[in-house]
Amino acid sequence: MKKILFIITACFLFSVVQAQEDEQRVTSTLQHITVFLNRAQINAQARATLTPGTTRLIIDNASAQTDPQSIQVSGKGDAVIQGVQFRTNFLTKVPKPASLQRLEDSLRTARDYFDGLTLQKEVLENEKKMVLANQKVGTEKGTVVKEVADMADFFRQRLTDVGKKLLALEKLVKEQKLKVDRLEGQVKEQNAKRERPVGEIEVTLSAKARTTVDLELSYVVDNAGWVPFYDIRVRDTKKPALLAYKANVYQNTGFDWQNVRLTLSTSNPALPGTQPQLETQFVSFYEPRPVPMMAPAQAKLQSRQQSGGAVASEAASAADLATTADFTQVTEQPTSVKFEISTPYTILSNNRPQVVDIQSGEVPASYRYTATPKVDSDAFLIATLSGWEKLNLLNGIARTYFDGTYVGETRVDLQQAGDTLTLGLGRDRKIIVKREKTQDFSSRKGLGSAVRDQYSYKISVRNTKTEPVNLTLFDQIPVSTDNRIEVELNDSAGAERNAETGRLTWNLTLKPGENRDLVFRYTVKYPKGKQLVNAE
Repeated sequence: MKKILFIITACFLFSVVQAQEDEQRVTSTLQHITVFLNRAQINAQARATLTPGTTRLIIDNASAQTDPQSIQVSGKGDAVIQGVQFRTNFLTKVPKPASLQRLEDSLRTARDYFDGLTLQKEVLENEKKMVLANQKVGTEKGTVVKEVADMADFFRQRLTDVGKKLLALEKLVKEQKLKVDRLEGQVKEQNAKRERPVGEIEVTLSAKARTTVDLELSYVVDNAGWVPFYDIRVRDTKKPALLAYKANVYQNTGFDWQNVRLTLSTSNPALPGTQPQLETQFVSFYEPRPVPMMAPAQAKLQSRQQSGGAVASEAASAADLATTADFTQVTEQPTSVKFEISTPYTILSNNRPQVVDIQSGEVPASYRYTATPKVDSDAFLIATLSGWEKLNLLNGIARTYFDGTYVGETRVDLQQAGDTLTLGLGRDRKIIVKREKTQDFSSRKGLGSAVRDQYSYKISVRNTKTEPVNLTLFDQIPVSTDNRIEVELNDSAGAERNAETGRLTWNLTLKPGENRDLVFRYTVKYPKGKQLVNAE
């Protein structure tokens, strides 16, 4: 019996050793990352020395967010790749990133300083107790008044010094304790992320002799992407606009991208790549089916079944929504564009955006002021950019600056743009616009069975700038939705009228210091006994 157990044990040990020899773990090195609008493609390298036979090479620093279908492996060396597969490792922690190491170093330093402050505080408290314990003055023969006064001065001065130092130390200890707590919270958060599973790429290779292989790996990961935004700066209205194209790159793959080359792509692999097909659409008459009569018990049972079915249906819908919510919807462009970033970047795995500069340059621009005094009395500077289609822009937020001052944010909407792209550059209060109702011409008259209301408004504009400006003014007259209501424009003051919307537009050129008044009038005719809405 002992001999049989020995043989079994020996075979088991031999199989374990053989398995360990067949499996080899290596770590890949990130070389290049292509970041899509949603997801990212990792390009990495790994080197290993193979023994004769079959070797299962385990590349152990892949993200758990890897798409197994996207893994591609190639390389150089005297070996044959027999298979590639992806697996999840729930036992190994994510390697400690450099950011976590720096946090832990800061935490150790903060704790040491806190311990030193606490020790100083304890020493001072003990000194205070010692001074208070030795307040007895004099001997058995009595005490001289001068000795009492000197001793009182000593106690007062020493206790005051100790008290001041204690107050200062207590403040420092409290502040340092808050700092230690914050650092401990950050370290705890980072360590919690390391508890997530990691991915492993298993590459099976066969070699006839001992050889070294260099592998090239490529795979796509989730929880990464980039969002475009822009900085648009205008020095003055006589110069072109400076447009800086930037990206907020983010990732939460579980591994930091340290000092790696980036490529930003405008494509989105999360969107399906095949064209949807139309199914035959059949038309027919709706014919309701009669509902058969049923017993009360059967009706109650069916009601319960339908209720349960509704719940199941809602649960299924919720699951579908949860799946599709992982994908960001982005408008597809006719072709994708790649931006090769020459400077290496470090993108930490914390889902916080890292600003990456893409490109910048001057864009031809024309400028015009607009005002809608019925809604807002200020004039707004508008920039019209031409040639924007050459910059491969995407929809996004633009931060605008005028004359070195931040103006605000606007939206770049390419679907609304034509040959030119229009952006707002903020208010300019040096152009004064005022709108008022002219009482002399606003009245109501009765004509038989009808009522005629007359309205008159005056728009006053003034250019207080030292240069001429182009100003577009907008106002409106009401549009009738009932054939019993008639609206007539009596005086447009030279405005262009849109009959469908009732909008009035004036295109003006104002010289420096010029004033101009525009008076427009309209009449609304309607039956007596009726009350109008939105006539003014």
